[in-house]
Amino acid sequence: MAGSTEGQKLEFQTEAKQLLHLMIHSLYSHKEIFLRELISNASDALDKLRFESLTNPSILDSSTELAIKVKADKDAKTITISDNGIGMSRQEVIKNIGTIARSGSKAFIEKMTGDQKADSNLIGQFGVGFYSVFMVASSVKLTTKRAGSDEAAVVWESNGESQYSLSETQKEDHGTEIVIYLKDEESEYAQDWQVRSIIKKYSDFIAFPIYLPNEKGKEEVVNQSKPLWLRPASEITSEQYEDFFTSSLGGFGKPLTILHNRVEGILEYTSLLFIPSKSPFDLFSMERKHGVKLYVKRVFIMDNCKELLPEYLRFVRGVVDSEDLPLNVSREILQKNPVIERISKALVNKILTKLKELSETEPETYRTFWQEFGPVFKEGIHSDFENKEQLLELVRFQSSMGASKDDLVSLKQYVGRMPQDQKHIYYITGDSREIVEKSPHLEVFRDKSIEVLYLVDPIDEWIVNDIYNFEGKELKSITQGDLDLGDLGKEEKETQEKTKSEYKKLSERIKNILSDSVKEVRVTTRLKDSPACLVADDNAMGSHMERLMKAMGQEVTEQKRILEINAEHPILQNMNSRYEKDPKDAHLEQWAHLLFEGALIAEGQMVPDPLAYSKRVNELLIKVSSS
Repeated sequence: MAGSTEGQKLEFQTEAKQLLHLMIHSLYSHKEIFLRELISNASDALDKLRFESLTNPSILDSSTELAIKVKADKDAKTITISDNGIGMSRQEVIKNIGTIARSGSKAFIEKMTGDQKADSNLIGQFGVGFYSVFMVASSVKLTTKRAGSDEAAVVWESNGESQYSLSETQKEDHGTEIVIYLKDEESEYAQDWQVRSIIKKYSDFIAFPIYLPNEKGKEEVVNQSKPLWLRPASEITSEQYEDFFTSSLGGFGKPLTILHNRVEGILEYTSLLFIPSKSPFDLFSMERKHGVKLYVKRVFIMDNCKELLPEYLRFVRGVVDSEDLPLNVSREILQKNPVIERISKALVNKILTKLKELSETEPETYRTFWQEFGPVFKEGIHSDFENKEQLLELVRFQSSMGASKDDLVSLKQYVGRMPQDQKHIYYITGDSREIVEKSPHLEVFRDKSIEVLYLVDPIDEWIVNDIYNFEGKELKSITQGDLDLGDLGKEEKETQEKTKSEYKKLSERIKNILSDSVKEVRVTTRLKDSPACLVADDNAMGSHMERLMKAMGQEVTEQKRILEINAEHPILQNMNSRYEKDPKDAHLEQWAHLLFEGALIAEGQMVPDPLAYSKRVNELLIKVSSS
C-alpha cells in the first residue's frame, strides 16, 4: 500500500459529537463489545459483496475466499481487522461513518439512563456499533476500497473527538482494513488470548471464517464454520442459542422462547426464530424493522424480511434459510412469491401453535409475552382473518374479576364462567384500568357479579368489532345503548318501569336545560351508587374512540350522548320533589349542569367550562354551609 495523499479535515455533526462523548466517557462496562461490532460490520460487507456478485460476477473471483482477518499486536497496542468485502467509496464513507446512523443516534442519546451496565447493552441497538471502538481506542484508521469501482481507496482517520480526516491511497484489493490504536489503559485488548475469547463469545456463529495468527504466526480459523441454524437442535446449548440471539440478531437478554425447525420435502427450509422477553423501545414506530433475516442456501439475501411474517409478529427475531428460492431474489419478487407465501404461512402457524402451548403449560411465561407484546399481537385480529380463530384463543384482557392488571383472562375463560342466563360478553374501553374500574357503568355489574372485560389498549377500539362474537356470545359495550341484562336484570327493569312515568317530566326538564349537550335523558338500570352517567347510542362512536381519533389529528363530529339518571339516588329524588313543587325552580338548572359535569368527570373527561363548573360548586357549598 503506497503512501496517502494529504487528508481533508471534516467536522462531525452535532448529534455525532454527543454520541461520541457518551460512547467514550459514559459506557465503562462491557467495552469488549467493540470487537463484536466491527466483526459484524465486516461480515455484512462480505455478505453484500457476495450478493452483489450474483448480478455482477466480475467483482468477485470464484476462487477467492471471503474472510475476516484479525491481528493483535501487544507491543504496538493495536488491533487490525480486515475483510475482502464490498468496501466503501468516498461518499459511502462520509454517509455511513461521518454522520453516524442517521435514524438511530438521537434515539440512542435519549435512551441513555446513566446505568453503565444497562447503557452498555444499548450499543448495538441503534446501528451505531462502529463508534463503540472509541471506548478503547485513542485513534482509528480505516482504509477501504469499493469493489468494482475505479475510484481510489479512501483513508478515514479520527481520534473520536470533533473531527475526522479523509484522504486517498493505493490499495490492491477491495475491502476494508481498520487499525485500532488502543489507549494505554485498554492495552489488555491487544492480548491474543483476550481477542480469541471475545471472538468466541460474540462472533462464533459469523457465517465467514475469522482468521487469527496462532503462536507460530500461522493464521487459523477461530470461529465455527457451520451456521448455528443448520446444526441439529440436539447439539446446541441454551447458551449458544442466547449468544446467537444477542450477537447475530441484536437481541437483548434471554429470549422468551425459541423455535428451531427444519422442513424437508416439497418445500425445504430451516428456520430459527426467537420471541424476545423484552419489547424494543421502537415497537410501535413506523420505522420499526422486522427482525427476520432471509438466506438462500446459506447466502445472505436481506435483513428485515417483512414478507416472511405479518406486521403483528414484527417483534420476532430470527433466520430463515431456504433451499428453493433463487439467489438473485428481490424484494419485489418476494412480495408475490408462492414459496415465500408457503413459508410465511407455516412460520405463522408454528409461532401461534407455540404460543398456545405456552399459554397452557407455562402460563407465567405467556403472561410475560402478553405484557410485552399483547397490544401488537392484537393487531392480527384485524389483519389476519385466516388465523382469526387461533388468535381469539390467544388474546388476553384485563377484567373486573382480576385483582390487578397482571390478572388476565381469555375469551374462553370468560365464557366458561358466565352465569347461565348471561347473553353477552360485556366490555368497557378506556385509557387505563385505573380509570375504567371507577366508571359508574360498572355498578350494576358489580352488584350482579357479572364480569366485564377492560379494553384499555388503544388497539382495542379497532379490533372489538372484528371479534364481534365468541362462541356465539356477542361482545357488547356497557357504555353504549340501552342496557338489557335479561333475567339477570329483571329486578332493575321492574323498578325502571315504575319510575319512568314518575320521572318523565323531570327528565324532559333536564333535557331542555342540557339541550346543547345531551341527546336524551332517561331513567337507567345500570347505576347503583352514582346519580347519573353518559351513554352513547348503539351505533354511535363512543367517547373513548372520539378521544383517540382526536389525538391522531382526525376531525371528529362530536355526538350528543344520552344522560341516564338513577331514580333511586337521593339527589334525583330531591330534584324530582322540587320539580313537582315548582317546575320553574331556579336551582334545577344548576343541578342539571352539575349532574352532567359530574358524569363527565366520572369517566375521566374534562368539563367543557371549568370556570362555570367551579362557580356552580362554590355556590352550592355556600348554600350548604349557610343552611
